[in-house]
Amino acid sequence: MSAWLPTSAVPRLAVSVGVGLVAAVAVGIPVSVPMGILTGIAAAELVFVVSGWLVMWPMDATATRREARREDFAPVTEEFAVVGTALCGLGAIVVLLLLDGSGARHAGAAVALGGVFMAWAALHLMYAARYAYLYYQGSAGGIDFNSEDPPAYRDFFYFSYNLGMTYQVSDTDVSSSVIRSVVLRHSLLSYLFGTSLLATAINLVAGMVTG
Repeated sequence: MSAWLPTSAVPRLAVSVGVGLVAAVAVGIPVSVPMGILTGIAAAELVFVVSGWLVMWPMDATATRREARREDFAPVTEEFAVVGTALCGLGAIVVLLLLDGSGARHAGAAVALGGVFMAWAALHLMYAARYAYLYYQGSAGGIDFNSEDPPAYRDFFYFSYNLGMTYQVSDTDVSSSVIRSVVLRHSLLSYLFGTSLLATAINLVAGMVTG
Protein backbone atom coordinates (compact mmCIF):
# COMPACT_ATOMS: atom_id res chain seq x y z
CA MET A 1 0.00 0.00 0.00
CA SER A 2 1.21 3.53 -0.77
CA ALA A 3 1.33 4.92 2.77
CA TRP A 4 1.63 8.52 1.60
CA LEU A 5 -1.75 8.38 -0.17
CA PRO A 6 -5.08 8.59 1.70
CA THR A 7 -7.15 5.42 1.44
CA SER A 8 -10.50 7.21 1.51
CA ALA A 9 -11.89 8.39 -1.83
CA VAL A 10 -13.09 11.79 -0.57
CA PRO A 11 -9.66 13.22 0.44
CA ARG A 12 -8.11 11.76 -2.74
CA LEU A 13 -10.87 13.46 -4.70
CA ALA A 14 -10.13 16.76 -2.93
CA VAL A 15 -6.42 16.49 -3.77
CA SER A 16 -7.29 15.61 -7.37
CA VAL A 17 -9.54 18.66 -7.68
CA GLY A 18 -6.67 20.82 -6.39
CA VAL A 19 -4.33 19.40 -9.03
CA GLY A 20 -7.01 19.97 -11.65
CA LEU A 21 -7.38 23.63 -10.66
CA VAL A 22 -3.64 24.17 -11.02
CA ALA A 23 -3.65 22.50 -14.45
CA ALA A 24 -6.68 24.55 -15.52
CA VAL A 25 -4.96 27.83 -14.65
CA ALA A 26 -1.66 26.76 -16.23
CA VAL A 27 -3.34 25.95 -19.56
CA GLY A 28 -6.26 28.38 -19.46
CA ILE A 29 -4.18 31.56 -19.23
CA PRO A 30 -1.91 31.01 -22.27
CA VAL A 31 -4.40 29.07 -24.44
CA SER A 32 -8.09 29.61 -23.63
CA VAL A 33 -10.47 29.27 -20.72
CA PRO A 34 -12.42 26.32 -22.22
CA MET A 35 -9.20 24.47 -23.00
CA GLY A 36 -7.94 25.16 -19.49
CA ILE A 37 -11.10 23.78 -17.91
CA LEU A 38 -10.99 20.69 -20.13
CA THR A 39 -7.37 20.09 -19.12
CA GLY A 40 -8.18 20.64 -15.45
CA ILE A 41 -11.03 18.11 -15.53
CA ALA A 42 -8.87 15.51 -17.29
CA ALA A 43 -5.94 16.08 -14.91
CA ALA A 44 -8.12 15.81 -11.80
CA GLU A 45 -9.68 12.57 -12.97
CA LEU A 46 -6.28 11.14 -13.95
CA VAL A 47 -4.83 11.84 -10.49
CA PHE A 48 -7.89 10.34 -8.78
CA VAL A 49 -7.77 7.12 -10.81
CA VAL A 50 -4.00 6.60 -10.60
CA SER A 51 -3.89 7.29 -6.85
CA GLY A 52 -6.80 4.92 -6.29
CA TRP A 53 -5.10 2.09 -8.14
CA LEU A 54 -1.84 2.72 -6.28
CA VAL A 55 -3.63 2.53 -2.94
CA MET A 56 -6.02 -0.36 -3.56
CA TRP A 57 -4.35 -2.77 -5.98
CA PRO A 58 -1.52 -3.93 -3.65
CA MET A 59 -3.92 -4.85 -0.82
CA ASP A 60 -4.41 -8.53 -0.06
CA ALA A 61 -7.72 -9.96 1.13
CA THR A 62 -6.99 -9.20 4.79
CA ALA A 63 -6.11 -5.57 4.08
CA THR A 64 -9.13 -5.26 1.78
CA ARG A 65 -11.47 -6.53 4.48
CA ARG A 66 -9.94 -4.19 7.07
CA GLU A 67 -10.10 -1.21 4.70
CA ALA A 68 -13.69 -1.93 3.64
CA ARG A 69 -14.84 -2.17 7.27
CA ARG A 70 -12.96 0.79 8.71
CA GLU A 71 -15.04 3.09 10.90
CA ASP A 72 -14.61 6.24 8.81
CA PHE A 73 -15.58 4.54 5.55
CA ALA A 74 -18.69 6.24 4.17
CA PRO A 75 -19.61 4.37 0.98
CA VAL A 76 -22.79 6.31 0.23
CA THR A 77 -21.00 9.64 0.63
CA GLU A 78 -18.13 8.47 -1.56
CA GLU A 79 -20.52 7.17 -4.22
CA PHE A 80 -22.43 10.46 -4.39
CA ALA A 81 -19.20 12.49 -4.37
CA VAL A 82 -17.49 10.52 -7.14
CA VAL A 83 -20.56 9.99 -9.32
CA GLY A 84 -21.60 13.63 -8.93
CA THR A 85 -18.13 14.88 -9.80
CA ALA A 86 -17.87 12.52 -12.77
CA LEU A 87 -21.28 13.55 -14.13
CA CYS A 88 -20.49 17.26 -13.70
CA GLY A 89 -17.18 16.71 -15.45
CA LEU A 90 -18.90 14.86 -18.27
CA GLY A 91 -21.45 17.62 -18.72
CA ALA A 92 -18.76 20.31 -18.64
CA ILE A 93 -16.73 18.46 -21.27
CA VAL A 94 -19.70 18.31 -23.65
CA VAL A 95 -20.57 21.99 -23.16
CA LEU A 96 -16.97 23.16 -23.52
CA LEU A 97 -16.49 21.17 -26.71
CA LEU A 98 -19.49 23.00 -28.17
CA LEU A 99 -18.39 26.43 -26.96
CA ASP A 100 -14.64 26.27 -27.56
CA GLY A 101 -13.65 28.70 -30.30
CA SER A 102 -9.95 28.83 -29.56
CA GLY A 103 -8.93 27.21 -32.82
CA ALA A 104 -7.40 24.26 -30.99
CA ARG A 105 -10.40 22.01 -31.54
CA HIS A 106 -8.37 18.89 -32.29
CA ALA A 107 -6.37 19.30 -29.08
CA GLY A 108 -9.55 20.11 -27.17
CA ALA A 109 -11.31 17.01 -28.50
CA ALA A 110 -8.30 14.85 -27.61
CA VAL A 111 -8.19 16.23 -24.05
CA ALA A 112 -11.96 15.78 -23.79
CA LEU A 113 -11.65 12.17 -24.90
CA GLY A 114 -9.05 11.58 -22.18
CA GLY A 115 -11.29 13.32 -19.66
CA VAL A 116 -14.33 11.19 -20.49
CA PHE A 117 -12.22 8.03 -20.33
CA MET A 118 -10.82 9.02 -16.93
CA ALA A 119 -14.32 9.80 -15.66
CA TRP A 120 -15.36 6.33 -16.83
CA ALA A 121 -12.36 4.78 -15.04
CA ALA A 122 -13.05 6.77 -11.85
CA LEU A 123 -16.64 5.55 -11.80
CA HIS A 124 -15.62 1.88 -11.85
CA LEU A 125 -12.84 2.47 -9.33
CA MET A 126 -15.36 3.87 -6.88
CA TYR A 127 -17.81 1.02 -7.47
CA ALA A 128 -15.04 -1.53 -6.87
CA ALA A 129 -14.66 -0.04 -3.38
CA ARG A 130 -18.45 -0.05 -2.97
CA TYR A 131 -18.70 -3.76 -3.80
CA ALA A 132 -15.87 -4.56 -1.40
CA TYR A 133 -17.71 -2.72 1.37
CA LEU A 134 -20.98 -4.54 0.67
CA TYR A 135 -19.22 -7.91 0.44
CA TYR A 136 -17.40 -7.57 3.75
CA GLN A 137 -20.23 -5.88 5.63
CA GLY A 138 -21.44 -8.24 8.35
CA SER A 139 -21.06 -11.85 7.25
CA ALA A 140 -18.93 -11.80 4.10
CA GLY A 141 -20.66 -12.73 0.87
CA GLY A 142 -23.04 -11.63 -1.86
CA ILE A 143 -20.70 -12.19 -4.82
CA ASP A 144 -19.38 -15.63 -5.77
CA PHE A 145 -15.91 -15.28 -7.30
CA ASN A 146 -15.66 -19.06 -7.85
CA SER A 147 -12.66 -19.29 -5.56
CA GLU A 148 -12.08 -20.52 -2.03
CA ASP A 149 -9.74 -17.61 -1.35
CA PRO A 150 -11.35 -14.44 0.06
CA PRO A 151 -11.44 -11.62 -2.51
CA ALA A 152 -9.03 -8.70 -2.51
CA TYR A 153 -9.56 -5.30 -4.13
CA ARG A 154 -8.12 -6.60 -7.40
CA ASP A 155 -11.02 -9.09 -7.54
CA PHE A 156 -13.51 -6.28 -7.06
CA PHE A 157 -11.67 -4.30 -9.77
CA TYR A 158 -12.24 -7.27 -12.07
CA PHE A 159 -15.94 -7.37 -11.19
CA SER A 160 -16.46 -3.62 -11.50
CA TYR A 161 -14.51 -2.91 -14.68
CA ASN A 162 -15.88 -6.02 -16.37
CA LEU A 163 -19.39 -4.79 -15.62
CA GLY A 164 -18.44 -1.34 -16.89
CA MET A 165 -17.26 -2.72 -20.24
CA THR A 166 -19.97 -5.33 -20.85
CA TYR A 167 -22.93 -3.97 -18.80
CA GLN A 168 -23.29 -7.40 -17.19
CA VAL A 169 -21.58 -9.73 -14.73
CA SER A 170 -19.66 -12.55 -16.39
CA ASP A 171 -18.34 -15.53 -14.41
CA THR A 172 -19.39 -14.21 -11.00
CA ASP A 173 -22.77 -14.80 -9.37
CA VAL A 174 -24.53 -12.11 -7.33
CA SER A 175 -26.69 -13.51 -4.53
CA SER A 176 -27.40 -10.31 -2.58
CA SER A 177 -30.39 -8.12 -3.47
CA VAL A 178 -28.57 -5.08 -2.08
CA ILE A 179 -25.59 -5.69 -4.35
CA ARG A 180 -27.95 -6.29 -7.30
CA SER A 181 -29.45 -2.83 -6.81
CA VAL A 182 -25.96 -1.31 -6.87
CA VAL A 183 -25.11 -3.37 -9.98
CA LEU A 184 -28.21 -1.98 -11.72
CA ARG A 185 -27.25 1.60 -10.87
CA HIS A 186 -23.67 0.92 -11.93
CA SER A 187 -24.80 -0.62 -15.25
CA LEU A 188 -26.98 2.37 -16.13
CA LEU A 189 -24.18 4.83 -15.38
CA SER A 190 -21.73 2.64 -17.32
CA TYR A 191 -23.97 2.81 -20.37
CA LEU A 192 -24.18 6.60 -20.09
CA PHE A 193 -20.41 6.96 -19.87
CA GLY A 194 -19.79 4.34 -22.56
CA THR A 195 -21.98 6.16 -25.09
CA SER A 196 -20.39 9.49 -24.12
CA LEU A 197 -16.92 8.04 -24.65
CA LEU A 198 -17.94 6.73 -28.07
CA ALA A 199 -19.55 10.04 -29.04
CA THR A 200 -16.46 12.00 -28.01
CA ALA A 201 -14.22 9.65 -30.00
CA ILE A 202 -16.45 10.06 -33.07
CA ASN A 203 -16.33 13.84 -32.64
CA LEU A 204 -12.53 13.73 -32.48
CA VAL A 205 -12.20 11.58 -35.62
CA ALA A 206 -14.80 13.63 -37.51
CA GLY A 207 -12.99 16.83 -36.62
CA MET A 208 -9.70 15.45 -37.89
CA VAL A 209 -11.25 14.27 -41.16
CA THR A 210 -13.13 17.49 -41.89
CA GLY A 211 -10.25 19.69 -40.72
